Amino acid sequence: MIEHKIVSEYGYIYYKEQIVLNNKFIHAKITKSQWDELYDYWKTNDNAKKVLEFDGYNLKATNYVGVVQTKNLIIEILPKIYDGKEDKKKTRNIFIEMLKPLLNINEVQIDKANLSTTENKNIYEIFIALFIESIDKLIHKGLRSQYISREDNQYFLKGKLKFNEHIKKNYIHKERFYVEFDEYLQDRVENRLLKSTISLLLKKTKDSENKKALRQQLFIFDEVELSRNHKIDIDKINIHRGMEHYTLPLRFAKVFLLHESFSSMRGNDNVFALLFPMEKVFENYMEFILKNSKDILGIKKVLVNGGKNEYLLKSGNCQMARLQPDYLLKMKEGKDIVTDAKWKLLKLKENDSKNCETINISSDDVYQIFSYLHFYDCRDTAYLFVPQTEIKKEIELKYQINNQDRDLKIKIIPINLKKLIESHKLEDNILGENFEPKK
Repeated sequence: MIEHKIVSEYGYIYYKEQIVLNNKFIHAKITKSQWDELYDYWKTNDNAKKVLEFDGYNLKATNYVGVVQTKNLIIEILPKIYDGKEDKKKTRNIFIEMLKPLLNINEVQIDKANLSTTENKNIYEIFIALFIESIDKLIHKGLRSQYISREDNQYFLKGKLKFNEHIKKNYIHKERFYVEFDEYLQDRVENRLLKSTISLLLKKTKDSENKKALRQQLFIFDEVELSRNHKIDIDKINIHRGMEHYTLPLRFAKVFLLHESFSSMRGNDNVFALLFPMEKVFENYMEFILKNSKDILGIKKVLVNGGKNEYLLKSGNCQMARLQPDYLLKMKEGKDIVTDAKWKLLKLKENDSKNCETINISSDDVYQIFSYLHFYDCRDTAYLFVPQTEIKKEIELKYQINNQDRDLKIKIIPINLKKLIESHKLEDNILGENFEPKK
């Protein structure tokens, strides 16, 4: 039976304890045979080295979240906000909700009546369940057909007689006609891609509920052929009027068939992965949240990466050091606001001798934000969004030069992801009372 293990980002995967493991993250102990299978694959796959690092003794997860599956083992990598104390189902739900804007699948929802069936599913199986639900809705609205040109040797004349082929094939069989004709069939490129996805997932899923549902759906696509070249067929997709219900299932199909999970770790049929870099997921999710909260925050427009190509350095006609704040907020009232999102677990540390607190913000982030505040015609406070873990309150940091305080500040905003995914927009003006839009 395949075994399921859970680690967090930066957690270790090991089969014998050869170093002292850091208890900050969640680790997983596996058997020697499981280790050999995983390590042998890691050695031969360059992309695997982005997801797992070998320190000489153990494999260590990086910043990618998702599932790596071998013949005898499933390694589920959860976001580092998972500490092993809370329900892992809640952490999975947070991750799936954060991922939806990145994959443009915001409209997909797991039916509340079926939530119990996803309780023990890992991230990969949850994705399969979401795809299954999107196919169920498509089947309910109906598979679309189209006229498809065919050539065949028929016993009656229909369509267009292919004279040269007819002479070659029917020199003896005078009763037949080699003809070209159109038939109204479900065997169109979009349906072939969906059937191929269903067929692929039937081989990959280890979940009995998913397996049963996929078998039932495969029966509905009985008259449809499998896609022979996924990439070419995806380029042929034509979603015209009346086919809007195909959009979401085909997005899932691209993820599964082309391994569009930002890290393709597919080797043989026994080893594959569905993995996403959390920095990218968090940045994209916060962009989605800010755009959803424009009225609350008084934002006119959210410019991603500063919105245009602007550089700090120049050498002749060449420009260097591009400025790319995650989001430059064009406000309805007043100056712009610079904001950044960092998928980092920040900690406060008490300094009793000086009666103050320090925080483990990186120098690179501090210098980067300092350059933004000087370059853009913006307000003197930049906002840094981080996931809420140990730090629950907003923290304001002042810049100083020659031990003199400057007006420039960084305000760290811990984001409560559990609360945020309920509505996907901010309930309060996190930019402060002074920045509320005028009524």
